Amino acid sequence: MDPIFDRLGRLIRSFGLETHEPASRTTSSDPFQQEAEEELEEFLRTGRETPKKSSTQGSRTYQQQRRQESTHQESGQKPTDPVLSQAYAVLGVSADASWDQINSAHRALLKKHHPDSHAGNDANVRKATAQSQKINEAYQVLKKHFGR
Repeated sequence: MDPIFDRLGRLIRSFGLETHEPASRTTSSDPFQQEAEEELEEFLRTGRETPKKSSTQGSRTYQQQRRQESTHQESGQKPTDPVLSQAYAVLGVSADASWDQINSAHRALLKKHHPDSHAGNDANVRKATAQSQKINEAYQVLKKHFGR
C-alpha cells in the first residue's frame, strides 16, 4: 500500500497543494513501473501530451507504419513478402488487386473447389478439400495483411 500512497503524494504535490516537502523518489524493482513514473513526472513537468517513445518502439508509431503499408498497397507495388506473393497466386489475382477483387476471387474459387460439389467420388472430394484449404489459407493471409 505504501507505493500507492507515495504515488498519490507525488501527484498531489505536482498540483501545488503541498509545497513544504520535496518529492521523494521511491525505487521499485519493476522497470515498467519506473518507466511509467518517469513518463508521468515528465508530463507533469513539461506539459507534453504525447509520451516519450521507448527505445523498443523504434522511430515510427503503429499508425504511421499502417499508413505507410496502406500507401504501399494502394500504389500498386508488388509485395516483397513471398508468403503474400504465394497467396495472391493461389487466389489468381494480381498484387495490386483491391480487397473486393480478392474477396470475389475467393468466393468464386470456393464455389468451384468446394468438396460438396464433388460428392460421389472420394478422390475428387479429397482433392477439393485440399484445394479449398489452400484457398482459405491464402485468403486468411491476405485478410490479415489488409487488416480485415
